[in-house]
Amino acid sequence: MNWKKIILVGLVAEVAAFIVGNILYLNPWVADIYSASAASYCSKPMEPFGGVGNWLLLMFAGGILSSILLTLLYSYTEKGIKIEPNWKKGLFFGFLFWIVSGLPTAYNTWLLHSYPDLLVAVEAFNGLAGVLMAGAVIGIMYGKIK
Repeated sequence: MNWKKIILVGLVAEVAAFIVGNILYLNPWVADIYSASAASYCSKPMEPFGGVGNWLLLMFAGGILSSILLTLLYSYTEKGIKIEPNWKKGLFFGFLFWIVSGLPTAYNTWLLHSYPDLLVAVEAFNGLAGVLMAGAVIGIMYGKIK
């Protein structure tokens, strides 16, 4: 197992997914959805974390760990995915990961919590976009780095 490769690929994948996630978050329609739910008891304030900057750093740090683990999982499964080129293989891997992780999380959030339905749907879609981006980057980089 090549840990340097897994960590490097995971870091780059998280940077790409983080950029996509923030672009989606800054979309005026999405920003309005978050603003509308910010006053509800389902949203946690950012101030206890030291404000938006610290909150984003914590989110990025958690994402790095998640993307490294996603890359580790890819390293065990990529030979079984018979799709070429590598970016499509990674995209498919990301989609499968979302099906078994992101979709059930969204469903359970909708079922168990008082989040607005539209917010749950936006989070599910944005999660899919992020993991597809991460998967494509992982597929490309994992295939190129020896």
